[in-house]
Amino acid sequence: MRVDVAIVGGGPTGSFVGKGLAEHGLDVVIVEEHREIGNPVCCTGIVGVEGLKELDVKPEKWVLGKLRKVAVYTPSNERIELTRGKVEAFVINRAEFDRSLAQDAANAGATFLLNERCIDLNIDGELVVKLKGEQKIKLIADVVVGADGPTSIVSRKAGLGGVNKNINCIQVETIAEASDDTAEVYFGKSFAPGFFGWLVKAGDVCRVGLGTAEGNSRSMLENFLYHHPVVSRKVKETTLNMCAGLSPLPLSCKLNSDRVLLVGDAAGQVKPLTGGGIYVGLSCAKLAVKAIVNAFKGGDVKKIKNYELAVMTKFGKDFELGIRARILLEHMQDKDLNLILGLLKRDEIREIVLKNFDFNRHGSLVRALMLKSPELLRSLGIKRLIKYAHFFMNKK
Repeated sequence: MRVDVAIVGGGPTGSFVGKGLAEHGLDVVIVEEHREIGNPVCCTGIVGVEGLKELDVKPEKWVLGKLRKVAVYTPSNERIELTRGKVEAFVINRAEFDRSLAQDAANAGATFLLNERCIDLNIDGELVVKLKGEQKIKLIADVVVGADGPTSIVSRKAGLGGVNKNINCIQVETIAEASDDTAEVYFGKSFAPGFFGWLVKAGDVCRVGLGTAEGNSRSMLENFLYHHPVVSRKVKETTLNMCAGLSPLPLSCKLNSDRVLLVGDAAGQVKPLTGGGIYVGLSCAKLAVKAIVNAFKGGDVKKIKNYELAVMTKFGKDFELGIRARILLEHMQDKDLNLILGLLKRDEIREIVLKNFDFNRHGSLVRALMLKSPELLRSLGIKRLIKYAHFFMNKK
């Protein structure tokens, strides 16, 4: 089967690329290894309102809740609430969201091959995508897009390196006590070393989960659910659903070769501080569409140009600063996190946070805090200042 573009992965970014390319008249096939779009899926499912507007994705039946506040819990379990009074983000039904974007792609003319798994990619001569499934199809394409997640086979087979650092994330849906308009974030090395835990209302259930840079994520989640002094009081029933996945670190692989591009988690296109990838992934999908369409228009589909440059121009600074802040978080001890997060109670710090916070882009907030609030680090004392400044400045 010969096509213009083969997209491996039928998640949001794969469908978004497929829709954009099909709208430009290209023959597009989207390969999805599961029998249906949106199942299985593991995601907290929080997307910024302004990001969806920028992407021209209109809220539909997949919106389960609207978030106006964040409640930060320090390792000592002190609650600090932040809000600007407006709806900042939607809590979504990810399965319905994925299916909605897939339907948009199909309506635009993209073809889906379900229950077909990519097992190999031949990049010598013709681009050949080898599949394993019911139909025994071999795809020959001018361009291949890898939208197949943080363990992307397209990335490995194309020699792009693959994402080499991930946060292990795990989540359950359960019945718990939570406010409809508030996302709760929990810090503490005992249950989420190097990252954080969360609790958010999603329709009739709550999503409770955590990410960890080390250790057994499942046992840490159990400890979080049943022994955390705040969370354990909120959870009313046993878990209904459990899922686990990886949140990749940006800038850990190449984004494209001459005829192969990566998008979404396969390219590490996530917000480093939170692991959220929907907005960043879809934004980069639009850049991928532009690069591919330009290649076809220019008559040189063997050379995809300017995609990685376009991604870095838009998100490079956010990635760099976010990675440094995340590495700092990984090394920071609970007593120091208590001090740092406790500064959010100060009026001048809250003003900086609320003025510079952008749900989709964290770079401006990190820059503002570092430039305008040196007491964030000075409050730790000179020895710790030197130590943590080293972790922030050295992106390793």
